Amino acid sequence: MQPQDVIWRLLEHYSLQLQLLDESMGEVDPKKQLDLLNAIRECEQLTRTQINILRRMQRRYDHGG
Repeated sequence: MQPQDVIWRLLEHYSLQLQLLDESMGEVDPKKQLDLLNAIRECEQLTRTQINILRRMQRRYDHGG
């Protein structure tokens, strides 16, 4: 498996995770479950950070690095 394949697989996984987190935020009552909503937002931020790291690596491999 090539590095680009690994990166693609991980990006797909994180994309699905973002979708799940987004859907979950819509189901949480912000008045009654603010702590849960904040935790989900933190997870979303971490997932976006992981995606950014992988995209950086993707650019490196796409440009022959």
